[in-house]
Amino acid sequence: MDDLQFRRSILADPNHRDDAINAKIKQDPVNKKFTQDVTALDDDIAQALNINVPSELVNKLMLRQTFASHQQQKSKTRMHLAMAASVAIVMGLMINIMLFSSTYKNLGDYAIAHVNHEAEYFSNQSEAAISLASLNEKMAVFNGRFAKAFGKLLFADYCRFDGNKSLHLVFQGKTSPVNVFVLPNNEDIKFVAQFSDDKLQGRSLHFKQSNVIVVGDKQEPINLWQERLNQNISWSI
Repeated sequence: MDDLQFRRSILADPNHRDDAINAKIKQDPVNKKFTQDVTALDDDIAQALNINVPSELVNKLMLRQTFASHQQQKSKTRMHLAMAASVAIVMGLMINIMLFSSTYKNLGDYAIAHVNHEAEYFSNQSEAAISLASLNEKMAVFNGRFAKAFGKLLFADYCRFDGNKSLHLVFQGKTSPVNVFVLPNNEDIKFVAQFSDDKLQGRSLHFKQSNVIVVGDKQEPINLWQERLNQNISWSI
């Protein structure tokens, strides 16, 4: 595991540890400090987000506003109630949009953006090779495993896919790397079976608890990659 892969792993999941990550932490004080800093930041974020909002807060605020309006001008009570209700509805819609709307329209859009963003880090001529055992160790997080190795696997590590912890695999392709993403089902981002842009193409496989996406250039036989994935992956749940 090189330094780039180590830092990507820690940033993707500060609490995940395997033998390779532990070795990097022990070997280099800089890596140890980086891990501690990221873990501390992750804990701070989790603590900041852990805010308990009283379930009756909205009702109490609306009731207080109603009483104040009633005291100031009884004749406008109904209008004030309507305005308060409208504000509450609009705020609720805005919160839902901000919290739950995906940046991209569907899985394909995000997959292509992800591949383009990290294209400079991967080479089709890379000598790296990931073993089947190492791959299945990471697949276990998603209750899946590969029955056998196929193709030359250049990279396998966790990443963030639209905010979800996912597994990013990079295989050697015909002319450029082939990217495969294993991610949990997410209803907030639309599933699409096929997608493409001017340079890349991709297909998605939908399973009970996970989606598997394969992305390659226009010269790559994506349908064959999809068949290989479908035939080799099994799920324990």
